[in-house]
This record gives sequence, structure tokens and C-alpha cells, in this order.
Amino acid sequence: MTSTQNVQSKPINIQTISIMPSAVQSMLEHLRINYPHEGCGILLRDKYSSSHAFHIFEPIPNTDQHPQHSFHLEPSVYIPLLFRYSEAQWERILVHSHPHTSATISLEDKLGWMDTKALWTGWLIVSFQSGIVKPSFSYYTHF
Repeated sequence: MTSTQNVQSKPINIQTISIMPSAVQSMLEHLRINYPHEGCGILLRDKYSSSHAFHIFEPIPNTDQHPQHSFHLEPSVYIPLLFRYSEAQWERILVHSHPHTSATISLEDKLGWMDTKALWTGWLIVSFQSGIVKPSFSYYTHF
């Protein structure tokens, strides 16, 4: 999973989710552009699609006052996305990066999840602790 250049159209599995390579590429691009700050966005899967892989990544600006260590989704971006990708038709995974720490869910992440858990199927954390070209991933459906 550390390299997406050789992957064509086959979904990439991260623990219990599959993500299409185009979505992985978009996601990693966005998170790397935001490095050394935390990047964030939403992975999406159409519930009525024949594919079980998440196939869309929507980036969301991080407006936190301390973006190196935490994130806050820009409301003017993510609220319209929630309406565009309604829960009735779309599975939504919140994605954010940990630029300098592991992909383990933090206490701050847990508190944020408690406030917004009705919006997401799960959380995907991407860590750049081993370097920006060697991301590691953890997917959470609960904590």
C-alpha cells in the first residue's frame, strides 16, 4: 500500500475496507500537500454500486488553530458535502493524517468522533511517521 504507481484498477484493502486506487491517489496527494499539518477529507462509497470499494475522496480544509497536531473540518466545505452525499445513499469515512505520530486513534480523535459519530461509517487515519512516501493506515469503526 505504500506505492500506488503500479496499481491500476484493483481495489486496495486496508483492514476491512477496499479503496479504489484513484481515491487512494487523491487522498494521499491531498494529505501530502498539507504535510506537515494534518490533512482531512471524506472517502465515499455509493451503497447501490456493484463495487464494494470506496471510490471517491473529497478533500476538506483543516481550519484548526494548531493544524500540526489536530484538525477541524471547514464547515463551509464539509456541510455541503454531507448533503451532496446523503447517508441514505453513501457510506462516508472520515480521513485525517497524523504527520508525526502513528496511525493510532488519539484521545483528541476519540473526543471528536463522539461529537460526530452519526456522520461516519468509520475513521481512517493515515500516518506519515515513517516518512511522507511510506504512509501507514489504521481504520476504525469504533474505539
